[in-house]
Amino acid sequence: MGGGVPSRHRCYLRLPSIPLSRKVLVLGKGILTTATVFCNRPSPALPRGFDRARADAGISTTTLLALCALILGVAGCGTLTVEAPADVHAESAPIGEPVPDNTRGEARADAMPVDEASTTTDAPAAPTSDPQLVETVGSSSGAPESAPVELDDSTAFQEPATIGFLEGLQDSFRLDHSVDRKSVAREIAWVSRRPDRLARRDRLLEYLPYVCEKVADRGMPGEICLLPIVESRLDPFAFSPGGAVGIWQFIPATARRFGLKIDWWVDERRDVVLATDAALDYLEELHDRFGDWLLALAGYNWGEGRVSRALRRAGPDAGFFDIKVPRETSRYVDRLLAYSAIFADPAKFGVEHALSDLAATPLAFAVVETGGQVDLARAAEALGCDLDEIYRRNPALNRWATHPKGPHRLLVSAASESTAAKALAEIPEKDRLTWERHLVVEGETLSEIALAYRSSVETLRHANRLPSTLIRAGDYLLVPTSHRPLEQYARYSRPAAGRSAGVYVVKAGDTIWDIARALGLKRRALMAANQIGPKDILRIGQRLSIPFP
Repeated sequence: MGGGVPSRHRCYLRLPSIPLSRKVLVLGKGILTTATVFCNRPSPALPRGFDRARADAGISTTTLLALCALILGVAGCGTLTVEAPADVHAESAPIGEPVPDNTRGEARADAMPVDEASTTTDAPAAPTSDPQLVETVGSSSGAPESAPVELDDSTAFQEPATIGFLEGLQDSFRLDHSVDRKSVAREIAWVSRRPDRLARRDRLLEYLPYVCEKVADRGMPGEICLLPIVESRLDPFAFSPGGAVGIWQFIPATARRFGLKIDWWVDERRDVVLATDAALDYLEELHDRFGDWLLALAGYNWGEGRVSRALRRAGPDAGFFDIKVPRETSRYVDRLLAYSAIFADPAKFGVEHALSDLAATPLAFAVVETGGQVDLARAAEALGCDLDEIYRRNPALNRWATHPKGPHRLLVSAASESTAAKALAEIPEKDRLTWERHLVVEGETLSEIALAYRSSVETLRHANRLPSTLIRAGDYLLVPTSHRPLEQYARYSRPAAGRSAGVYVVKAGDTIWDIARALGLKRRALMAANQIGPKDILRIGQRLSIPFP
């Protein structure tokens, strides 16, 4: 402000009837902004958390700034003029107005910010028969000052409250949620009636904080965190009729393109850590290509080639809502926007939220190195946990040991990270795997030996450094075997484990369709029980779990 400010001023300020701790919290969040306004420095925009706290406290922005200015004036920051707000019912500024999407935000005149419809007004101060008036006189020229406002001593050293997980997620939202669009509004209404469709509470707590941390590390919009809820409800064993698997629903071709292994040992589409990295790599690649996050989402669901062709037909300035997409893709994007709007304001849509009281950094698991391939039963003994705990936290594992080629690590409870790393490192090399020597007899093939030991040709070749599948009678092969009976592993390692009606061994010429028909099953049921897609290649000797009809 300029130099024409008078040296003495009188201020009358009504303090709203709110808890003192809330006043201190709000004042703390607003003090920096107010200080820069009244001390002749450029003022930053009010942070979203400040506006939210102000609204929760029931104070108007004008009243809050006046209170901050009052304290600063008493402290000697400089001369200032503060007038009591004329109307305590004055409407506040919109809370958390999102940054519009760079490509599409200006192109669509009918789009409005997601929070515009939910803009709140300040609650009036509680009525009182004896209103508290504070009179102050501030001066920068040596004039006497009035006594400072006294606060409760109990708040003198109170630390500001830590922002919760949900608040941090809300602050990271950047997209226009398009709640004014009928298609998005329908999805919001549908989810509001079925809040269980978001995800199970245990999966939200287990996986969502990790996904959000990785999204934030890349500077991506926070709405991307919710994509695996749309895809799979955060179920690592989710399976689609098209053969997509995992929380990010990778089909085999795309999974392999981004380095995820799918073989006898593992299906890394179910690995939350590796699949999240691959999915975010893919989404960044799509965003670089289209320059728009909604188009990137459409490409993730529909395919980038199809989106590119649709854009060519619609014109160079087209956004997602301008192109013609299949109903599935339209609902896919609408649902993500609807979920984002609900997460941004659960109370507005009447949704009970499992994350509302979650701490700021609540990661449930940690990644620890195993030092090489290890039998999972040995690992469980070293960690002092049950075998089912290993499989639960590592849903990508198909067999009784980690993959021979790595990555050589396991997911464990975050609370046990340091002790787990030490315990795994101390497993002696000779105890990590159990080996048997097998004498090759006349006529035996490597695939037959692998089948007999419930292993794989690749594993036997790797373990014995064989340049090909050719073996000779009289040779010895080292065959890795399980530390415990295989039944103890199998009951955990498959989503349908423990509910199998039997096993079918694939023969030459078999197809999923033929096997399902011969067994009297629906093809989808057989694929889901074995986590294989309609285009996956069946291997001779492959063992398929037969689900109950």
